[in-house]
Amino acid sequence: MAVVSSPKSSSAGRVQFGQFTFDYSSRLLLCNGVRRHLSPKAQQLLHTLIEARPRALPRQLLFEAIWPSTYVVESNLAAIVNELRRALGDDPRDPHFIRTVHAFGYAFCGDVRGADAQSVPYGATLQCESRSFPLPNGAHVVGRGHDATVVLMNRMVSRLHARITVDGEDVWIEDLDSTNGTFVNGNRITRPFLLAHRTSSIVFGTVGGSIIRRSLSTTGSLQKIALVPA
Repeated sequence: MAVVSSPKSSSAGRVQFGQFTFDYSSRLLLCNGVRRHLSPKAQQLLHTLIEARPRALPRQLLFEAIWPSTYVVESNLAAIVNELRRALGDDPRDPHFIRTVHAFGYAFCGDVRGADAQSVPYGATLQCESRSFPLPNGAHVVGRGHDATVVLMNRMVSRLHARITVDGEDVWIEDLDSTNGTFVNGNRITRPFLLAHRTSSIVFGTVGGSIIRRSLSTTGSLQKIALVPA
């Protein structure tokens, strides 16, 4: 199994998420400019999860990234995850940064910004259930399953519910034969649908959210293209 490695382009920079700043070269985690202590293993876990975002990484891959060529018991990883969550003030029942993918592994679910965020460009962000999910160019599956890019743990959401595809400045949404349907402007969609750059509603089953499109112009402006009250 391949070992996770960090891209050279971001190995000497820093990223920001929420009130936190993480510096790759010094491995310092700052909260509003104040240092938060992290053990070396927790630093490596944070770095690995941020670089892989928004993908979820399996536990075995994280073991190989944090403890290469070393056998450790599975509880060691859980302990490092708990340490990182304490430092971030993150609640596993309502995660803003570290998401547990049950029976699989973990994912970084925060909205990363700053100079190094440009090394993994994204065209949109889905805001749903008080969380933000970065959507790089490409296809992203929304559903309850651990193999979904955007995991919504709501019984009205199917395991593989819908697909959001970001293609430059265009954002498409497609229902994946879900039980309770995907709706745009109150209408259940049955084929790929191009979201307009104006305000429109989008619902997965009964779960509403908003999609923020990142303009590809030099201004780097953001534009809300889909909105429905949660």
